[in-house]
Amino acid sequence: MLVAYNLVRLEMERIGKELHVEPTRISFVAALRSFVEQWLWASDTLTPGSIPKQLATMRDRLRHFVLPPRRPKRLFPRAVKIKMSNYPRKRPVKSSSRKPAK
Repeated sequence: MLVAYNLVRLEMERIGKELHVEPTRISFVAALRSFVEQWLWASDTLTPGSIPKQLATMRDRLRHFVLPPRRPKRLFPRAVKIKMSNYPRKRPVKSSSRKPAK
């Protein structure tokens, strides 16, 4: 499993150098799925001489999975939203500032 992981990362690094982007900007999950799909599809007709052509095809596919650059200064920072509930929400009872009359 580690060999497959490192092979995918190696190809991502090579594509990053070709496109002049950081390898971390290429989606690992999309790259892994693309490699698995391509190898399974071509496994019946795959010969040692056709491996470089298959790798070139996979690299061309991975060019589409370059992620947009990160936005460090977001206008709308992330926030946790309140979960919707089927029950009414208890509101705090407002205490009046008046003192009871004696």
